[in-house]
Amino acid sequence: MAAASLGLAALVAGCLWLIAHSFIAQANRQQLNDMLQAAVVRLERQIDLAVISMGELGAQGPYGCSPAVSKAIEDIAFRSVSIREIRVSSPRATCWADNAHEATFSVALEAANPLPAVNPAYEFAPIEAGEWKGLMVRWTNDDGALTAFLATSGLLFDILPAELREHARMEMSLNDQRVVSSYQPEGFPEMQGDFAEFGTASERYPIRVRLMIDEAVVDSWNSRISSDLIAIAGLFSLSLGYLGARGLTRPQTPLAQLDDALGRGHIHPVYQPLFCLATGEMTGFEMLARWTKPDGSSVSPAVFIPLAEASKRIDKLTFALLDKAGAEIGEMLRHNAKLKLSFNVTPDQLLDPLFIEHFVAKISQANLNPSQLVIEITERQPISDIQAALRVSRELSELGVRLALDDAGTGHNGLSSLHALQAHYLKIDKYFVDGVVLDRKSSALVEALISLAKQFGMEVVAEGIETEEQRIKLLDLGIREGQGYLFAKPLSASDLIARAEQNPSLMPQAA
Repeated sequence: MAAASLGLAALVAGCLWLIAHSFIAQANRQQLNDMLQAAVVRLERQIDLAVISMGELGAQGPYGCSPAVSKAIEDIAFRSVSIREIRVSSPRATCWADNAHEATFSVALEAANPLPAVNPAYEFAPIEAGEWKGLMVRWTNDDGALTAFLATSGLLFDILPAELREHARMEMSLNDQRVVSSYQPEGFPEMQGDFAEFGTASERYPIRVRLMIDEAVVDSWNSRISSDLIAIAGLFSLSLGYLGARGLTRPQTPLAQLDDALGRGHIHPVYQPLFCLATGEMTGFEMLARWTKPDGSSVSPAVFIPLAEASKRIDKLTFALLDKAGAEIGEMLRHNAKLKLSFNVTPDQLLDPLFIEHFVAKISQANLNPSQLVIEITERQPISDIQAALRVSRELSELGVRLALDDAGTGHNGLSSLHALQAHYLKIDKYFVDGVVLDRKSSALVEALISLAKQFGMEVVAEGIETEEQRIKLLDLGIREGQGYLFAKPLSASDLIARAEQNPSLMPQAA
């Protein structure tokens, strides 16, 4: 056994050494692709902010240039780092946030050749107004057009690490190849010879990023193998040699493990309470999935939820959790009609023709009251069929089920999802809550989301509240309900029931 183990270990070690540099090269390329995706997300967020701001203006009624509108567009341009100028145009009037820019930007606007987005109401075009360069975002409807001019010149400079920055060129462009932003170091050679090319595109807007970088720099980046890694590889080789010599069978695939966990009930719900920010009263809870193995170890939801979605097992997972929730906390819900239970459903699940039928059967079997259920639809995934989403939303509303738009401000759908889902709740992502106290831009964006929600008749819920200062600030901004570790982490059913019975109005104390 020892000789076989050592022999196999030596073979594995040799193979690991041969593939190490190949693995590093692959990892380098993945890192570069991730950086390009970060650049795309950076511009997407700027566009999202512009769209939200224009939504605020559009919700005020027919376009015009009243003192209130003029003040609103001045405020938008002032509070945003990325929005350089705002233009309101209708048959009645045309006005600008800063009239000093009118002549220069008007000429640039006339020369623009806009490219439509997936939603044809939105158009994009590169803009050159004197020395200023940026991106035009225009929203057109029956009343006229709202146009935002976004500064894009600094979007790409800090995307790459310093050791790569002097050997690469980056371009951000529209899908028709017109450049919106670019970065190139001084003295960068003409693009010929051994240069690697990388690229990615937005799924929501007609924008893409392209990187050209010296192939030799990519290959040498992160190429040093540390002594710690060598030691770990050696131990791994010995372990693998030992296991191989014992003739262990091949482990289950991740998908087989998921099926086994679903069949054995190893994936179970936990519940994160929602609270009134003013009184501390528990108003409901969000059901989350957890996978605990028999040995006590766990599998991250970030691993098994995407696997369930990709393998078409997400309905089975969702309905299994609802079954368990009905058994665990159904009685508590029935004794307190004010409490609500929310859970996540993907846009693809929602649009499945059989979703409503299966959902109604499942909640009836679990003895759950539809009027106490809230379906959360994440904005991080696109809604492929707006009209179908609207029909499903209406059917659920007739049943008494409420909808929430989760991860608001971070995802694919923006204003279109607000209209399509006719949601009752808008959940503000932890990304914005984290900066609401100290970051003026985060606070302004939260205010914009709250204003937009009010225009659509929605209640706002804040996620990821961790400090008393955040609670107070969110309450001051007009948010009445939230969840986060300040109040409670996700709890088991028994802990949730104990907390509700012990003190349902517990207000967390400031640190």
